[in-house]
Amino acid sequence: MTGTVMAGGVTQTLSVTADSRPAVEAESLAKSYGDVQAVRHVSFTIAPGEVFAFLGPNGAGKTTTVRMLCTLAKPSGGRATVAGFDVARQPKAVRRRIGLVFQEQTLDDRLSAEQNLRFHAVLYHVPADQVEDRISRVLRLVALDDRRHDLVSTFSGGMARRLEIARGMLHTPRVLFLDEPTVGLDPQTRALVWEDVLRMRTEEQVTIFLTTH
Repeated sequence: MTGTVMAGGVTQTLSVTADSRPAVEAESLAKSYGDVQAVRHVSFTIAPGEVFAFLGPNGAGKTTTVRMLCTLAKPSGGRATVAGFDVARQPKAVRRRIGLVFQEQTLDDRLSAEQNLRFHAVLYHVPADQVEDRISRVLRLVALDDRRHDLVSTFSGGMARRLEIARGMLHTPRVLFLDEPTVGLDPQTRALVWEDVLRMRTEEQVTIFLTTH
């Protein structure tokens, strides 16, 4: 089975496992704002455990597509499922099974890395007896375990981005959405972020959906 990705005129064909239930599936997904077509009939299929790169130049509709898949924007046409649930008809079920890292930083820099993660654990109802282990695990996955008690205000841009990725993994999502995860980072830090992402895919069996130009 193949999935076709179209963003800003860029088309790619990707192979996926034919006998597996798709982690994400979009069929002619579209979004319009008045007369402006932000996303025009995008179709693709993503297999469980796949690292899926959604490519296109700035303004091509990548973020809008992510917003629809994460139930933050209602599709104008077509349909999509995430972890087997319809994004329009079953938004709460979708939200419980995804992690999302936005382009903009959303950490509280007045708190430590651990405090940011504990706040996220409360919001996502992570069982109290699992919080400590999950925090330790995700910080190790992004190589920030030695900065656990440091304020985020002391972090570099790359470290803050890696902490956001760790936060997105804290509640063990089935699918992790990364919207331009390496924007503004130097080449060395970008390489570290990609290593973190691949390590998470391997150790947590999570499907990764990332946008990039």
